[in-house]
Amino acid sequence: MPYRVDIYIGSDNRSRRISREYVSRILEWADETFPEGYTIIRGKGSYRGVAEDSLLVSILSNNSIDLKEPLTNLKQRLRQDAIMLAKSQVEIEVI
Repeated sequence: MPYRVDIYIGSDNRSRRISREYVSRILEWADETFPEGYTIIRGKGSYRGVAEDSLLVSILSNNSIDLKEPLTNLKQRLRQDAIMLAKSQVEIEVI
């Protein structure tokens, strides 16, 4: 069964904003990690009671993906305390 993978990424810890350079680092990582495609959605979030800009990277895959190492690398690249990963099995229809 296919999987949906959602990766929640907060903003730069100092500014609480998402700059073009910050997005560029995420896009570079996503292009390397998900060459078949992904979707990025901008939004607002809160982590430990602090509001911030955030990004959601969403991927559909035919298999469960092990992202521990790639996300650890992204977390270090962005200097984040945490990045949240959610995986769920889904049914997919292309219409």
